[in-house]
Amino acid sequence: MKLQGERWRTLVSTVRLGRDEYRVVQPARPVAHASMHLALCGVSVTVNKPAARELAMAWAFAMRSPRTLVYLPLRQSGCECRMYAEDGDIPVDLVLLHHSLGFAASRWKEVRAKLRGGRPHTVVCRGLPRDVPGRRESLRRDFRDDLRYHFAADTAFFTGSRTAFALSGENLLEMVEDWPRRMHEKQRDGFCTEIYAKGMGDREQLHVQYCDRHRVSTRR
Repeated sequence: MKLQGERWRTLVSTVRLGRDEYRVVQPARPVAHASMHLALCGVSVTVNKPAARELAMAWAFAMRSPRTLVYLPLRQSGCECRMYAEDGDIPVDLVLLHHSLGFAASRWKEVRAKLRGGRPHTVVCRGLPRDVPGRRESLRRDFRDDLRYHFAADTAFFTGSRTAFALSGENLLEMVEDWPRRMHEKQRDGFCTEIYAKGMGDREQLHVQYCDRHRVSTRR
């Protein structure tokens, strides 16, 4: 399935904090069958096929929207499909944003508290690129165009330039467009991949688990 051309139904909100104004885009409906957790091994997100597509569309939108906070509320999604679950894992949300916005993660709790519905808007996904120029340069120690990680208010923040999101988004594009066929060919229930980010200390990766087996939690 091609990511480009897919439609993502969202809600657009404008939040004011003092003199500052922030544009927040989030899914129009809760992302079913997706969960995100902070664990000893890092930050882990588990998705099935539709949720993987929504995550990739959010990533593609963040890559091209330097003035927007892209918010995926995943703490209450109710998905129990985690390949490497631990009892001590902490449910978290996800925010993606361009570094030029200069948004301090410490302000997110105030912004989130002011979200009230939003204006419906459909985003037509323009896709994520393959074979992004700069892949070889990204392996050098002096490379500065990295994806960066922050954590605040039960939320994992991934911040970067267009190039940073493009380089890391290659894995998500492969997940959406290639993994379903590979799972069928290899008779597997899932695959996983890592997206690396600076600032995570010992937790220098976002672990993405793609799983076709899922069930909705009835816990509250």
